[in-house]
Amino acid sequence: MIKTIKKLWHEKACEAYTVSSDIPLDILPDADSVSFLILGDTGSGTVNQKRVAASSEQTALDRGCDFVLFAGDNFIQTGITSVNDPQLDEKFESMYHLDRPFYAILGNHDLKGNWKAQIDYSLINPRWHLPAPNYHFNAGPVFIQAVNTSCSMQTLWQLYHKSPQPWHLAMGHHPAISSGRHGSMLWPERMVVGGSGIDFFVSGHNHALEHARYRKFDQIVSGGGGSPIESTKRPRLDQTLFYEECHGYIWAHVTHNTATFLYFNADGQKIYQFSRKREE
Repeated sequence: MIKTIKKLWHEKACEAYTVSSDIPLDILPDADSVSFLILGDTGSGTVNQKRVAASSEQTALDRGCDFVLFAGDNFIQTGITSVNDPQLDEKFESMYHLDRPFYAILGNHDLKGNWKAQIDYSLINPRWHLPAPNYHFNAGPVFIQAVNTSCSMQTLWQLYHKSPQPWHLAMGHHPAISSGRHGSMLWPERMVVGGSGIDFFVSGHNHALEHARYRKFDQIVSGGGGSPIESTKRPRLDQTLFYEECHGYIWAHVTHNTATFLYFNADGQKIYQFSRKREE
C-alpha cells in the first residue's frame, strides 16, 4: 500500500513549472488532416537511435509529416544537467534533421536530471516544444494532451477536459496497459484513464512496439526509439493486439473520420498497422 501511494504521488515530478514563449503550440488547427511520427525512449545516443532517426525521417519525407511526438526518456540514463548539456546536441539536434516541431514529455529517466532544463530548452531550440510537464495543443482534427505520468493521479484527471476536436489523443510516458517488461499502470490510474473518454493513449517506457485495446481507447506504445530492447517473459495480456520487441517507430495519419497508425522497425519496414473510424 505504501509503495502504491508513493507511485501515485511523486512530489518532485508534480512541481509546477512553465516557460513563456511566443511560439504557438497549436499546429495546423484548421487542417482537415495531419500526419505525425511517434518516437519514444530515444535518448541513448547509440547506433540504434541513429537507425530509427534516419528511417523515421525517410518515412516522414515519403508519407508526409507535420510534427513529431516524443514520448519521454529523451536523454538516457539520468536526463540532462542544463541547457548547455552536450547531450542536447548529441541526442537531439544532430540526431534528428527533420525540420518539424517535436512535442516532448518527461520520462522517468528525464526526471533523474535537471528536468526543468528540458523545459527551458523550449526557449532556445524552436523545434523543441516542452513548455511545462503538462500541456495541450490542437493539431488539425486532433486535441493532444501531454501529461506527466510520474505524477499521474494529479495529472490524469486533466484527460477529462473535453475539446470540440473530433479526436482526443493523450501522451504520457507510462502506458496505461501493456504486456511489456515494466507492465501497466496501477489499477486506480487505469480506471481514471479508462473513464476519461480519450481515443488514444500514446506512451513509451516499455522498449517495444505495441497496440492494445482497453475500455474505449487504443493504447499505443512506441518505446523502440533507441534505448536497449528489454525482453520479457510476461504473458501477453488479452487486450494486446500486437507486440514486438524491436527498435522502431510509428507514423500516424488522422482525418476527421479516420485515424491510421503504421508501425515500422528500425530499418523502415512496416510490421503492423491499424485504423479506427470515429464514432458519431
